Amino acid sequence: MNGKVDCLRIALSLVKAASNIGPVALEDIEQRIVQSLGERPSSSISEVAEQLSINRSTASKYLHVLKAKGKVDCRQVGPVKLWSIGGAI
Repeated sequence: MNGKVDCLRIALSLVKAASNIGPVALEDIEQRIVQSLGERPSSSISEVAEQLSINRSTASKYLHVLKAKGKVDCRQVGPVKLWSIGGAI
């Protein structure tokens, strides 16, 4: 249970931090990530980053923001988190 609480706490702090970037940049990256996950469900953070040609830490940040908004879900498989559009896992 602590892992989920920690993940939510991190995601909420990332939402706050991302809001400082500006709505256009944030929405553009979010839309690209959601589109990528629609085409390739159950993708790792590295796969999303490679697909979109963005830094892995940027992909991770926005995936957690999208998770906090309820747009994507993730599941842990060994050391890897696999991300999909909300409700698709």
